[in-house]
Formats: sequence, C-alpha cells, structure tokens
Amino acid sequence: MPEASKPAAGKEVVSILPSIAFSDLKNHKFDEIIDVRTPLEFAEDHVQGAINLPVLSNEERAQVGTLYASDKLKGRKIGAALIARNISDHIMNHFQDKELDYKPLIYCWRGGQRSRSMATILKEIGFQPSLLQAGYKQYRKTICNYLCTEENEKDGETNLERIKLVRISGATGSGKTLLLKALEERGEQILDLEYLAKHKGSILGDYPDAGQPSQKFFETELYNQLEALKTDKVVWVENEGSKIGNLNVSRRLFERMSSSPRVHITVDMDDRVDYILKDYEYLISNPDLKLPDLLKRIEKYAGKKTCDAWLKLLGEKNYRELVVGLIKYYDSSYKVPKGESLATLAMPSGLLLDFPKLTSSQYVDNFISIGDEYLKNVQEGGNKEDCLTKNSDDFKELSENVASVEIR
Repeated sequence: MPEASKPAAGKEVVSILPSIAFSDLKNHKFDEIIDVRTPLEFAEDHVQGAINLPVLSNEERAQVGTLYASDKLKGRKIGAALIARNISDHIMNHFQDKELDYKPLIYCWRGGQRSRSMATILKEIGFQPSLLQAGYKQYRKTICNYLCTEENEKDGETNLERIKLVRISGATGSGKTLLLKALEERGEQILDLEYLAKHKGSILGDYPDAGQPSQKFFETELYNQLEALKTDKVVWVENEGSKIGNLNVSRRLFERMSSSPRVHITVDMDDRVDYILKDYEYLISNPDLKLPDLLKRIEKYAGKKTCDAWLKLLGEKNYRELVVGLIKYYDSSYKVPKGESLATLAMPSGLLLDFPKLTSSQYVDNFISIGDEYLKNVQEGGNKEDCLTKNSDDFKELSENVASVEIR
C-alpha cells in the first residue's frame, strides 16, 4: 500500500479557514461572533452581538507595538507568546464546554494575526471557525459607506433609501420622544435617535446614568436599526439637528430626514412645564449632576443677565419659573424645520402627562392615520417627494379638526 503523500520540501502548509464578507453574513449562521481585539478597541465599537475574547490586553498590545517598532522579530516572538497564552486561557474557560459542531465567526482589526491565531487553534481542536473578511476595518468601511456616501456612489439602493420617514417636529418640552414611544406601543415603527445617542438633544440633555457612546458605536447602532426597519410602513422620527449632544447624525440620514414630510405638534405651556419638571427631575434631586454648571453653559448664548436670573430662581428653588424661563429662551431660538408640515396637531390638555391615555388616545390615532395616508400616496405615486403635497387638503382638514379631539 503506497505511503500517504507528504508535503513537498520547502512548501508551507496553511490551514484553510473560511473567510466571510460582512455583506454576506445574513446568509450564514454562527453560534457566536468573537472580537479578539483589546477591551479598549471593543468598547469603542464592535459588530452587533459580538463578545470580546481578547488575545492581547490593552497593555500587552501597547507593549508588543512598541517592541515591534524597534525590533520586529522580537516583537513577533513576544506577541506570539502572549497571544498563545491568552488563547489557552480562553480555551480552558470559554470554549471548554463547546461541542465539535460549534461555529464561531472571529475577527480582529483587519483579519490578520490575532483572529487567524485563534481560528487556527480552534480548527485544530475540531471546531468550525470562520474569519470576518478584512476584519473590523472593512466592517467599519461598510458602515461609513452606508451612512455617509452619496446615493449615486453606492452599489445599489440600501434600506436607508427605501424606508419612508415622517418627522415629528415641535418646540422644547412638547413630548416628541414620549409621542414616539406611544406610537411604538401602538405597533408603529420608530427611529429614536436620542435613545441611540443617550442624550436628549439640549445642553441639559445628558443622561444621568450613562455617558454617550463613541461616534463609531452610535453609527453601528444606527446602521443596525435602519437595516431592521420595514419598508411597507412609515418610520416616525423626531426632527433633530445634525448633532445630538457630542454625536453627529450621519450625513445620509440627515439628508433623508430634512427632505421627509413632517407633522408638527403644539402643547399648552402648563403641560410643557409639568412635563419638563417630571422628565428632568433628576437634575433637581441630584446635586452631583451640577445643574448650576449646566445652566452656565448657556450663558454665552442667552447672556449673563438671563443666566444670572435662572441661577437666582434655582437658588430659591423656584423650579417652575426656572423652567418657564428656559422654555421661553428655547422658543425664541427655535428654528422652523425645513418643509411645510403635513398637519399641525394640538395636543389636548393633560394628555402629555398620562402616558397610558396618550397611547390609547384619538390623538395618536390621528398620527397613525396621517402615516397610513402618506404611505398610500407614496405607493400610488411611486415617489416620496412627489407625495409631500398630494392630498394636502385631507391633511389640512385633519389638522383643523384635531383641536376638538377628546381623550378616550
């Protein structure tokens, strides 16, 4: 019986590992997505659903990088030793109970040595690993192209072009975010940018228990939200500026929002004040959040005299008048959104302060009806922009009648 063939002398034996493009991931099923980059790299941004099993710690990567710059061979040796030791720890802990049919997708910065090292060892064990083609670098490029590249520069239409956005506009304290949540409760699609950005949009809008994500992670979350939206229903979104806190709204989305139809809401002053007092109660009750310092941020816009008056009201614990003053300031600087509104809907008094009643109200019904009518016009007309004024008389009639709507 002939001997088994042996590799030719001088030939390198390479373990073949499947490589999957990010754009093709939806056609594959993996048990886990593993990011082997450092914890710092992972925290800044990562593929949705990925877990972090770093093969180098933050400090080890810096150490190896510094050494590699002065002595490449020594850097590679130390790097290999550290990676092997860390992979060993992961095998003894994370992979110990995995069966042979276990299929992970593994990636690092650009699909290089870190991800290949782990995948090679897992394959030798008998698992079925695959690599993310070109790693996180290519993934990030895909996200940037999707959110920022001009439509005619991209290969084919994306979901961002296909969805039907309808903005909700209104002055500060009108409860636009609350209205989005009510619409979601009723089965409508929403895109809550302030939730993704972990910020309420104003200078006082920092979340009390969470900082804003990195720009990259915000865009990853945004990409995944947009891709999950259906095209046979409208998508309600709050009218936003190009920045939410420290984060930029991606160019393509901002352009789509700016050219999309909108519904404008108005709310009684007393309800707006009560809503803001409730929504921002943590700023009053928690001195660690330093409300006086936050108010001083507005001084360069509102003027020292106005800011001093606010601080005096704060010191006197006259919170209601403070909120009235802030609302008047923001109203005076409110910019009317681009484009004529499909309708202006006045919210019945007291509705903003009772979320269950808001959710089941005729007021929310009117939004749903406007969305359905707009969607019908788009489907009949075939062009979203051409439908902004189609059947405008119907929208105006609804706007005129809504003032008499009572809470259910």
